[in-house]
Amino acid sequence: MTTSSAEPLHIDGLANIRDLGGLRTADGRVIRSRQVVRSDNPKSLTEQGHVDLLEVLSPRTVIDLRMDMEVERESYTLQGESTSVITLPMTPQSGVTQEQIDAGMADNLAEDYRRQIEANAPSIIGALNLVADPAARPVVIHCTAGKDRTGIVIALLLALLGVEYDAIVADYHVTAANMGPIYERIRAAQVFQDNGLASAPTWIFEAHPETMREFLQHLSDHYGGAEAYVLAKGMDPDTVQRLRAELLED
Repeated sequence: MTTSSAEPLHIDGLANIRDLGGLRTADGRVIRSRQVVRSDNPKSLTEQGHVDLLEVLSPRTVIDLRMDMEVERESYTLQGESTSVITLPMTPQSGVTQEQIDAGMADNLAEDYRRQIEANAPSIIGALNLVADPAARPVVIHCTAGKDRTGIVIALLLALLGVEYDAIVADYHVTAANMGPIYERIRAAQVFQDNGLASAPTWIFEAHPETMREFLQHLSDHYGGAEAYVLAKGMDPDTVQRLRAELLED
């Protein structure tokens, strides 16, 4: 069993940011450092945080997985002339009010994730294609909390690279300890007061290991794993191989 973990980053203003570098695959290879970083919304970056991000990573691409409404009302500007922000919207599938749940939206995160990989497949594949492109890296991938939409894309990427499920689950669970300041931001933001997220049930903000484990099991049971899923949704097999060749080292 792998025991490595993603490398923590300290970027002022960000609560849930880490480098995937250092995670090991089942065959003993390691994900290269400073290539793919997962994060919460960069809107919270301080002035020092902008400096930190450029010095530590200097990303070429930031992939924003938030919906258009979130992007418009919770926008940000990054320093660095070489950084491109690309929006690939993913729509959450959980109900944030009882009325939405009664109308058929998911009432738990594992079900939300299962629905998202169907509803948001074009954005998921688009994000993975960008990560595979050397000209796009280093890449930062984020949503609002860096937990659900980001968690889905990162879990698929890690599974494609051959990281064992236990390590993917452990990386997902790291977010649980980081949610305090993110929850406060969400509660204070007018956009989330307006759409109901600020007063959503507590399970919306949790990151239990069982949630990710159930999602990964669904991938295995329903598709035969992450690679079979991305190929079914249109990813080129050569891109899968390029991800491994580009991101893994002995």
